[in-house]
Amino acid sequence: MSKAPPPTRRTTFYDELIRRRRAAWIVASVCALVSAGVGLVLSTIVTPIVLLVLGGLLKLVALLGVVNSLALGGVTLIRDFVSAHLANFDRLADTLDRVNGLGDMALLAQPLARLAPAALPALLAGMLVWLWLRGLFGRTTSQDLIVRLKARPAKRDDFEELQLGNIVEEVAIGAGAPPPLLLLIDTPMVNAAALGSHDKGVVLFTRGMLDRLDRSETEAVAARLISAIGAGDFHAATGIMAVFRTLGFFLTLLDLPLRWSAWRTLGGLLLVSVTRRTGSDTMGRIGEGLEEGLQADAIPDLDKIASDAPQLVAKLVRFLLLPFYLVSLFYKLVLFLWTALFLGPPLALLWRNRCYWTDARAVKLARNPEAFARPWRRSARRIRLPVAKPSSIYFIAAPTTTRRAVTDRRSLAMALTPATSKRLARLSTMGANPRGGRALDLATLLAHPLRALVVGALVLLLVPLFVALVGAIGFLTLIVMTFGLLAGLGIVHALI
Repeated sequence: MSKAPPPTRRTTFYDELIRRRRAAWIVASVCALVSAGVGLVLSTIVTPIVLLVLGGLLKLVALLGVVNSLALGGVTLIRDFVSAHLANFDRLADTLDRVNGLGDMALLAQPLARLAPAALPALLAGMLVWLWLRGLFGRTTSQDLIVRLKARPAKRDDFEELQLGNIVEEVAIGAGAPPPLLLLIDTPMVNAAALGSHDKGVVLFTRGMLDRLDRSETEAVAARLISAIGAGDFHAATGIMAVFRTLGFFLTLLDLPLRWSAWRTLGGLLLVSVTRRTGSDTMGRIGEGLEEGLQADAIPDLDKIASDAPQLVAKLVRFLLLPFYLVSLFYKLVLFLWTALFLGPPLALLWRNRCYWTDARAVKLARNPEAFARPWRRSARRIRLPVAKPSSIYFIAAPTTTRRAVTDRRSLAMALTPATSKRLARLSTMGANPRGGRALDLATLLAHPLRALVVGALVLLLVPLFVALVGAIGFLTLIVMTFGLLAGLGIVHALI
């Protein structure tokens, strides 16, 4: 007598999505490396500060008589570390005297390699700050965003909002997911967001989107939001947001001598770090303070500082603050260029691929790619972001064309979300109406030789310009870091 086959364990689309979600460690690793890169650029400031703080603490421990010999040994190690790198600067200066052309640049490799360990404290500091801010804001990010957007539950006396709640619940049940909490944002803008984890999800719809979608389109958007929750996109976005907050943290440090709001932001960060329960409104203000450091106009005009003081006092204050102003200005420029060219693109590539992947999961769940593409195609001009630019990563759509100021570091977050036109091109390959545009791939170019010739000529023209730009930024970064590190290590050597 043959044995009956064991019962098959049934699963749902949502359970399978959770199991097969994009590996979270990939996002976390890239975010940690990018944050370390931010620390690398600021190593000439962060490393001396870390050494000064550590040396000061060890001297204090020695004065208190606690593990006296161990503390003094640590101070000696710091002093020897600083002395060794100051000697490496002397070797670098001697090598520069022998450089007479581009062919002699290879001579600088060995002296620069000897200076590399000086960046290790800053690299570690960048990663630790990212971990700190991710954990800190991860506790209240969704509540903070809900408060800032003034999102509200569906009104019981509004038929359309009640119907939206029923549609979201139906899609969740069909996917085998717990029904998420539905909130609405009273704005005519067209957009939606997914927050929270797979067991405590929250979906946000703007009222403008609700007014413009039919039932099939609403089901498709709801499927996209539920897929994003199951795929863990919120946690990935929180890690990426922590990168921008890490950048804002270091830029806020640079602004300490120049604006009081920087002191308030850092003071608030330290306070909430030692407090177990923190209100979402408090975290929202701190987040806005860190985002303020990303603004191009965060540093006040030097002429406006102490403008209300007597003329002689104002001149003295401006004279004393001038070095800090120049240091902050140069480092912010270098850090922005470094982030825009070397640190931002990996994050953008990672997040865009994740958005495309979640779009594909949503099409599989809703089984109607045209219904998902239609609202974006029809409302492309009305798509807006009802939130500050860095937090736009939580929304599922970005404007097709966005004017971004080159000097606004907040625009780096805006550039992460794929353009609506590119997502429409992807959806057309899944069965949606191709009116939204076609993806420009190699096959399309080969089918039009003239277009391929024009694109090839532009590439040949732009590649040398890009290489020259990268070289110029690298040279500028190297000069600023070299002189900054030399000055910082000199101060540490004099004080410890």
